[in-house]
Amino acid sequence: MGISNRAFTGKLGNLVSYNLKGIKVIRHIGKTSKAPTLAQLVIRQKMATVINFLRPCLAFINIGFEIEVLGSNKNQHNAAVSYNTKHATQGEYPNISLDYSKVLVSKGVLEPVLKPQAALTGTKLSITWEVDPDMNWGIINDRSILIIYCQELDCAIYELIGTRRSTGRNEIELPTNYLGKNLHIYIAFTASDRKSISNSVYIHIPG
Repeated sequence: MGISNRAFTGKLGNLVSYNLKGIKVIRHIGKTSKAPTLAQLVIRQKMATVINFLRPCLAFINIGFEIEVLGSNKNQHNAAVSYNTKHATQGEYPNISLDYSKVLVSKGVLEPVLKPQAALTGTKLSITWEVDPDMNWGIINDRSILIIYCQELDCAIYELIGTRRSTGRNEIELPTNYLGKNLHIYIAFTASDRKSISNSVYIHIPG
């Protein structure tokens, strides 16, 4: 790997150039005639499974993993892929799948959502959580952020500025084509100044 100040970006022969946090990086891509090992096939399928899931979630991931990558040479997508490949896949090759309950779409040290529940009335999704009456005043104004991934449609909707932690409730209107399908919901809190975030917490509404 090398660092370049030239304008070229993309693939040229066996060289690939791209931007990483404002730094131009050039990598050499070699060819191999060796068949991949089982371990390589496993990690490739795990990564592909995670990347496919994250594709409609990128805008959310950019916020959810922003704090996690501060001071590192990783970007948000790389960090999310790395974590979920290691912690949120299941099964044996070639039948590896995602364990939605173990996925994180945000990662941080802020106090997470307590005992969230979800209920669907028509197209209105209501998410409630427990409010600690003795919560620290500094987190009262934390804002909820949430994403709803529809498994059958392979798409997601999200809310990046939701209600305050102290309200104990958030509602979002769903598209009609989400009804009757498996909905994987992830909710987290972000500080009002956006300088800290919690791990996401999972809720499932079966189809």
